This record gives sequence, C-alpha cells and structure tokens, in this order.
Amino acid sequence: MTALCLTLILVGQAWAQGTSVTTVSNDSETKKFSAEWRMSMKGQSQEDEQTQAKYVDLRLELKSKYVLTNSLYIDFQPGFRVVSGQSQTIDGADSMKNAILLNQAGLMYKPANFFQLAAGALDQRYNHTSLLIDSMAFPSARMQSLFRMGSMVSGFVVESAIPTSTSLSTNTQEKEPTPSLNSASVRMNFIPSKNGFWKNKIGYFAYSNLPSAVAQQSMLLGNEVNTISDAHYEFVNKYAGVEAGTEISVPVSTLLDLTLEAEYVKNTQAADNVNTAYSVKGGTRIHVSSALDFSVMAKYFSVAPEAAVAYFNARGYETNRIGYEVGSFFSFLKQGFDLGASYKESEVMFSNTVQSREKFIMIKLETFYANI
Repeated sequence: MTALCLTLILVGQAWAQGTSVTTVSNDSETKKFSAEWRMSMKGQSQEDEQTQAKYVDLRLELKSKYVLTNSLYIDFQPGFRVVSGQSQTIDGADSMKNAILLNQAGLMYKPANFFQLAAGALDQRYNHTSLLIDSMAFPSARMQSLFRMGSMVSGFVVESAIPTSTSLSTNTQEKEPTPSLNSASVRMNFIPSKNGFWKNKIGYFAYSNLPSAVAQQSMLLGNEVNTISDAHYEFVNKYAGVEAGTEISVPVSTLLDLTLEAEYVKNTQAADNVNTAYSVKGGTRIHVSSALDFSVMAKYFSVAPEAAVAYFNARGYETNRIGYEVGSFFSFLKQGFDLGASYKESEVMFSNTVQSREKFIMIKLETFYANI
C-alpha cells in the first residue's frame, strides 16, 4: 500500500504539472515553509511493587510544513526529550532516557479538499484510540476521504502500517517476517462552533506477524505470552477487532463548557472475559476571564489483558488494568501556557507475578505552539 500511495502521488503530481499552467505562478505566491514549536516540562512519580521512578521530563516539539506544490507538501514533526532523575523498572516500554523522537514525517498529497494520500512515518493516534496505541509514528501509507456539508464532516480512513517502537525499530530478529497493522475507520464529526462539537469514529484493526521482542515486553505489561525458549516468545492470542471513540463538547454558557469522551476496543480473537477495553472521561472548562481558563477532569478505565498489544499502549494504560485518573489545569491564554497536575491509580484485573497496584503523580507545564 505504501508503494501504491507513492506511485499515485508521483503520477498525480506529474499530471498536474503537465496540465496546469497556473500551478507555477500560484506556487510562487504560497509560503513554502512554516513551522511552530512548543516546550513542556513534566515532573512525575511512579510507584508499584516492581517500579519506582521519580524524574523530570523536558521536551521540545516542532511542527513544520514544506509546500512543494499546491497539492503536495512535507509534514515533519520531530521531538527532543531530556530526562533527569532515577528509575527502577522491570520493563522498558517507556524507559527513562534522553531521546530524539519523531511524532510524524510524511509526504502528503491532497489533489482535492475531500481526498488525501499520505506516506511516511505517520502518527497512529490520528486513526486509532488511545486504548489501542500510544501517540507514536509507524512507517505507513494512509488514504482518507472526508466530505464537509455545513457543520458536518464525514468519510473514511484506510491505513497500512509497520508497528515499530518509538525509535522506529521493528524489533524483529533474524528470519522473522515484517509485522503489520492494517486498519480502516469511518468518521462523522459535527462542529457547529469553536467550543461545541461532537466527533465520532469507529473502525477495524488487525495486527499480524508481531515479533518475539514485542511479545517479551508485552508479557511484562499484561499480555498472555508463551515462552518458546530463552530468546523466543509468542503471543497466545492474535490481535484484531473493532475500536470506537466519541468526544463531545457542549458550551453551557459563555463561562462554562462541559466535555465527555469515551473509547472502546474489543479484540475479537480472544475470549470474551479478557478481550475488552473501555474508558470514560468527563470534565468541565471554566472561562474565568479572557486571559484564564480552568479545567477539571475525571476518567475511569478498564483494559482487559488481551484487549490490545500492551507494548504499544503501555505509556497510557498497559493491559490487565482497571483504575481512574483525576486532574486540573490552568490555561494562561495571553501568556501562552498550561499548568496543571494529575493523579492516576490502577489495580491489576487478574493477578500475575509481574504486575501490581500502581500510582502516578504528575505536574506539568506546557507552552502553546508558537510560530518560528
């Protein structure tokens, strides 16, 4: 699918250049390069029977866009992470280390307002729920068609990706086939105003050929895994099924907005008592003044052991977990930053030797995106 998308992009671009006389003149008037950046600082404490971590995480994230023609552009979003503190943990899904991250790096071809092809390292949260996958980029090809009718936007997204780690390594050993994640989703969004909207998506996903190294890490995070040898592991279940998400924001008055968000994942390849995950989040945003917003939220989640591949959702949930999260944030609109704190606690659904009750305390300061 990646080859097909790239071929269509190049063929379509060659056709556009050969048939449009105005492309060159319009292109010269378009701003070729634009970029914006933000910084965040997070202090976090994590504790359970196997893990004890206290550290400060400083990040710089960039969003940049380079326009090649009217319908073709490059989307490049790198990140830089510096960590200081101490950590003792048995798993390395999100180990404490300095890193250069890649949120997205793709070639985007948009010949019409309702149609887009993309290829490269693409952010997986665009097409998947947080229960299934953390915010990370997978090498992939994506096709989407979204139609707008007044305040309604609807359509579909199809994607084929290669599941990797945050370093873009597939973790495959010698002779292991390349893993894949194929998915399709339908979107229906209603956006009548800036603060009022209703966004919905429902889709299908299917992993295949997940490597031994991913199985080994997932065993430490809640999945059921068979140990073939000291260096070879395999998942007991396959991972394919359905996922859905909805998000609602309702302006109650000029001073208050109410929000509700829910997500659902079901792995149809596993038994019914261990294959489902869901989360429900409610909150409110108070417009204290033209320069200050105050937000509070509460979330409840339940992620069964075989609902998702634990290695890919470990930073947000892991599997075999049930718990809650509460938090509050101040948004300083004129100064351009958010400041807040959150607390998360989760219990193990089914007892095992590698998981236990855990607690997270986090304080975070994050700037808004600013133009470079």
